[in-house]
Amino acid sequence: MMEIITIQGEPIIEVYESFDGSYWYITEKLYKQDSIIDGKIYRDDQILYGYARLSAFPEYAEFGNISETELKLLGSKIWKVPKQNWKLCPEVEAKVST
Repeated sequence: MMEIITIQGEPIIEVYESFDGSYWYITEKLYKQDSIIDGKIYRDDQILYGYARLSAFPEYAEFGNISETELKLLGSKIWKVPKQNWKLCPEVEAKVST
């Protein structure tokens, strides 16, 4: 048996957390593109799909595209949550598949 961690019914492949309590639940890696962020070009930015739950407005959490570069630019303010701790994050569900 295998445990599957989901957010709003979608299987999670990565979770990021921030010091302020924001969470980004990644459910898919979509494609790469060149992105312009704050006037700078970032080549081959990995575009992810997932559920963003920002601490300032958790009631407006939603699915959408997420730039991996934008997450990396947050530096030490965010980190990847270890897989064994995903089920402790807000709004996730753990399911056992057979």
